[in-house]
Amino acid sequence: MSELIDRLWESSQPVTETGCWLWLGHTDRAGYGRISVFGRARFVHRLAYADLVGEIPSGLVVMHKCDVPNCWNPSHLALGTQLDNIKDRDSKGRAAKGASHARLKGVENGKAKLTDATVVVIRSEYAQGGISQSGLAKKYGVHQGTISPLLLRKTWRHVA
Repeated sequence: MSELIDRLWESSQPVTETGCWLWLGHTDRAGYGRISVFGRARFVHRLAYADLVGEIPSGLVVMHKCDVPNCWNPSHLALGTQLDNIKDRDSKGRAAKGASHARLKGVENGKAKLTDATVVVIRSEYAQGGISQSGLAKKYGVHQGTISPLLLRKTWRHVA
């Protein structure tokens, strides 16, 4: 492995249920992993793609097939144009015309860091005991303030 990939793993957690490699370090407001390289903030998924897959041609973006912004597993990433990315988002119903992100539930909210499947796993792990809410938050790359309402079914109510 390269030094960069070793550095990424130091702040990451693989999730066997989804196959995502979750970045647990700094994220931007949309949930995308960020890391400083030579004094410049860079997107973790773009760095991982370039290091593990290959060059990112000018004008292309690195899209998340898994729809998890802090995932950097190269098998969950694909190259496309910004228009491809928008079409992918719209085809999956992650954008609603005239609706704010705050009103969109679960993965319909493009800023969601979790998926329905991950929510089920989190609830199951907590019910089995042995892991705290803060432990779950760290494991899944979210704040403890996200875990508590999820467990109380105040959020993600649509997930059985």
